[in-house]
Amino acid sequence: MPDTSLFILTGASRGLGAALAQALMQPGRRLICVARGDNAELRAQAAAAGVTLDWHQVDLSNAHAAEAWMTKTLAALPAFANVTLVLNAGAVEPIGTIDTLRADTLLPHLQLNLAGPMALTAALLRGTAAWNAQRRVLAISSGAARRPIAGWAAYCTGKAGLDMFVRAINADGDASVRAVALAPGVIDTDMQRTIRGADFAGVQRFRDLHAHGELVSPQDAAARIAAYLVRPDFGATELDDLRNIA
Repeated sequence: MPDTSLFILTGASRGLGAALAQALMQPGRRLICVARGDNAELRAQAAAAGVTLDWHQVDLSNAHAAEAWMTKTLAALPAFANVTLVLNAGAVEPIGTIDTLRADTLLPHLQLNLAGPMALTAALLRGTAAWNAQRRVLAISSGAARRPIAGWAAYCTGKAGLDMFVRAINADGDASVRAVALAPGVIDTDMQRTIRGADFAGVQRFRDLHAHGELVSPQDAAARIAAYLVRPDFGATELDDLRNIA
């Protein structure tokens, strides 16, 4: 069957992103994955499933490079009836009190977690404006966007900004565009290992969640997110949380 839906996924090489790539592999979809690294296993799985998967390696902590990549990629594609952008790429570091923040680590962090997603989304909307497509934007958010966590100033700020960006997309009032910032819960990924090994006031909570087996697997979270993406009421709740959804 011809591909009628386009899915673009950032941060697809590992963790939740890799699990999302697997969950999104369905006939009739073209999947474009972008990440700093490669994942040959995912490419092989897509080929075996008969799903068109394009893999691009881009440093998404450079918002200029991210924007240029999106513009060039879309210009080479035919029009699709449905377009979904999943903004998953992100990082939690630097972790530390405010007085430890430095511009040399803070600026790349905010480009990856906030400026890059904004630039990618803007380029997507420009590049698909003539497609007569329904467009959905899902930003992977965090509980840290909605409540402060000591030591996570950069991450909290970037994710809170991403939440507001989603609201601003919807405020523009384009009926062909709907956006959601979705917090997925605490997932068993490399990011959680980084958090458990860091030194900040609330680290014990994350160590306890891991010790008690309370982390969600990337595969379970990805399956729920993939189902969320195709809900008919997508966009009805701008700032959502998987933990609040039955």
